[in-house]
Amino acid sequence: MTTATRLGTAMPGRRQFLLPLALAPIAGWAVWAAGTPEAPSHPASPFHLPLDESTAIWRDLGAVRMGGLAGDPQFPVKVSALDGRPVTVRGFMVPLTDGASHNRFILSANPMGCPACESPGPATMMHVHTSIALPATREPLTLTGTLRLRPQEGLFYRLDRAEQRWA
Repeated sequence: MTTATRLGTAMPGRRQFLLPLALAPIAGWAVWAAGTPEAPSHPASPFHLPLDESTAIWRDLGAVRMGGLAGDPQFPVKVSALDGRPVTVRGFMVPLTDGASHNRFILSANPMGCPACESPGPATMMHVHTSIALPATREPLTLTGTLRLRPQEGLFYRLDRAEQRWA
């Protein structure tokens, strides 16, 4: 007879104690997902937007690898050929400052905070410079501009002289 049985109380076993702890993250995610007004409308994948002519560029841009002695970005030939050329890209605005409109912002392949998307990185974001300020929005934007590789802003890409393209 164990000490716990002699005292009239049954001590919980290791399995009874660890199982609720192991399930806590799953239960927390389920409660969080049930409480969100807009659950992800797409399956878990690297990119939020469907593949089309304005989003295919993100797959190419995301193929950059870090290499060399200095750890510089190594661009695939297909991406290197785009340097200085006009491109059309669709993504999500990430404002750099507060305000109702912006002429400098980050364009991201995925919206910030999407639980089913790949987390953002320098290969899936670009610094955008527009001549006309665009209103802040959470909806996807389609922009046309000149793509620059290795700008000085810390990201791998910059879109210069960008203009919003309407569908």
